[in-house]
Amino acid sequence: MTGSTWVLWWRDAQGTASLGLLQERLLRGLRANLKGRWSMDTRLFHSPHNFVDIQGLKVSSDTDTQQSEPRGTASDQSMYLVARGQGAQRRQFFVMASNRVVVETEPEMESIILRLKNLWTPRQSARIEGYSYEGDDWIIRTGNLMVGTSYKGLIIEINYLPCSNPEQTRGLMRELLVMILPPDAQVDANNGVDYRRASLDPHRMTDLHTAYQYVHLFTQSSLL
Repeated sequence: MTGSTWVLWWRDAQGTASLGLLQERLLRGLRANLKGRWSMDTRLFHSPHNFVDIQGLKVSSDTDTQQSEPRGTASDQSMYLVARGQGAQRRQFFVMASNRVVVETEPEMESIILRLKNLWTPRQSARIEGYSYEGDDWIIRTGNLMVGTSYKGLIIEINYLPCSNPEQTRGLMRELLVMILPPDAQVDANNGVDYRRASLDPHRMTDLHTAYQYVHLFTQSSLL
C-alpha cells in the first residue's frame, strides 16, 4: 500500500445498518467500486518482563526512570499482533512491542508467540470485518469492530493514494468522511498519533504507520 492513511472509529454505529449505510453512500454517492471483503485481527499479549526480544530486535525499559505511559500508548509489558487483509495469501502481519518497536513479520509469528507461554500471555483480541471500496485515487475500508464477543462500533480506514504525507492529505480525507457519515455520528478521529515514538517518519506514511494507528486507537480508546 502507498499513500496516506487515516484510521477512525465510529463509536455509536449500529452494526449491519451502519455498514449498509456506508456502502450505499460509497457506491451511489461517490461511485466507488466494491473490491470485496476485508478484515483485520489484533491480539494483545502481556509479559511479566520489562523487555522484548523479537527477531533480533530488543528494547529494554529504563528502570531508573519508569513512569506510567500516557494514554494512547502501549506499556513495556504489552505486545500487539496485527493481521490485515482478506485471505491467507494477501494478509499482512505486524508486531508492535514495548511501545517503541513496530515491524512487519511473517504469519508464523503468532504461533511462535503462543508457544512462548512463559514470556507472553494472550489477553484480548479484536476483529474487524467489512468491505473495501475503491475510487479514482482512494481506497476506503469499513468494518464492524468486535472486541472479544462485544460489538464496539465501526472502523473506517481511508487511504488516499497520490500522497504519503499525512499533513497534506488530512483535509481531503476529511471531505470524503463528511460525504459518507451521518452528520450526528460520534467519531473518534484518532488524533495525537506520534509516529516518532516508534522511530517512524511522521511525514511519509507506510504500512507500518497504518498498523501503528490501529494500536494507538485501541489503546487511546481503551478498547484493548
